Amino acid sequence: MLCTGCVEDTAVIAENTINADSVEDYDIAAANNAFAFDMYSQLAQMEAGEERNVFFSPHSISAAMAICYEGAENTTKEQISNVFYFPTNKTVLKVHLKDMNDGINSGSGDYELETANAIWVQEGFPIKEAYVFNVKNYYDGEVTKLNFVGKPVDSRDTINEWVEARTNDKIKDLIPKDSITPDTRVIITNAIYFNGKWVYEFDKEMTRKRTFYPAKGEEIPVDMMYMFKSFNYGENSKAKIIELPYKGNDLSMYIVLPKDNDIKDFETDFTVNDYNKLKNDMELTEEVKTSIPKFKFETKTDLSNSLIEMGVVDAFNSNRANFSGISDGTLFVSRVIHQAFIDVQEEGTEAAAATEVEMELGGKISWDSKPKEFKADHPFMFFIEDKRTNCILFMGKVEYPEYEEAEGLWSL
Repeated sequence: MLCTGCVEDTAVIAENTINADSVEDYDIAAANNAFAFDMYSQLAQMEAGEERNVFFSPHSISAAMAICYEGAENTTKEQISNVFYFPTNKTVLKVHLKDMNDGINSGSGDYELETANAIWVQEGFPIKEAYVFNVKNYYDGEVTKLNFVGKPVDSRDTINEWVEARTNDKIKDLIPKDSITPDTRVIITNAIYFNGKWVYEFDKEMTRKRTFYPAKGEEIPVDMMYMFKSFNYGENSKAKIIELPYKGNDLSMYIVLPKDNDIKDFETDFTVNDYNKLKNDMELTEEVKTSIPKFKFETKTDLSNSLIEMGVVDAFNSNRANFSGISDGTLFVSRVIHQAFIDVQEEGTEAAAATEVEMELGGKISWDSKPKEFKADHPFMFFIEDKRTNCILFMGKVEYPEYEEAEGLWSL
């Protein structure tokens, strides 16, 4: 990880999550959010030296890897548990994820939020019945047989169409060309899609071209949205935070704006505990002059090296991987691909993400007389959180608010 201060934070969380032996003892939000910050550190470290927007879904990555974890044993299981803060008692995790998925997919007339899981298996490859039962029952996962060996292109198209259908066509071509090989035996996919309107929509007539100041000293014109309303707002010596709720009040976007225009230094020291404290100290503030840039971009990431660096080592090693809970055949993870999309405008937010794991053989109220100002005219971090569970569904950083085309697959 980038930040030295994170070690103590995550050590405490790890102790309280990995060793949880009952459903009541396991804090899935603490586990999910700790992993979110760990993964963010990896992504930020990868792009150190070049300004790049960051966006991913910790929930999507964890959900896909949880299905992988379901079949992991021995040191493979232990390493995945340590990185994702999964309880060593798999039943505890299964029950929590089932409840979370049921909540996410419960439906609301105020917003769209859906997550889906699937595993794709080579025809004739033996998968254990207990594993298939758990995937279907606890992870609500579809299990489909495909001919990876004889029809790799058709198989790729089938999986990509499944992902597109469950992300409103926002995530396309998750499985890259030529990625399915004669050795491919199992592919695990997760997709998550969110589309929500703000409780208080920004007036389009108030959107103006304003200057945004990237950390390296440039000045670029952006479409800056503006609003003057009551919001949950907080600040400390290093940063400001604001909560922008979505209709239905089940989800919110939290924007963390460093007071100094130095996102690199800020994100290096900003821990999950810092985030929680900043968020918990917010107060409903009567007047907040709020300026937020419109932003829209897409990322596609090969997480394999990142996960290895974080400690998931054996799973990627054909000689040491142990997924005997999935099959008696020798399986190992060949790569993990994650793709995400975000679009923030006056009306609200549309976000989507998908993860593929490929396996091969071998409040208080504050009325301040002086209005507060939240002016996001330099790089900031943002979070989309499910307030029912306190889980971070999406997390990112805006270095450049302009629309950014996906630049293809990049490794960490």
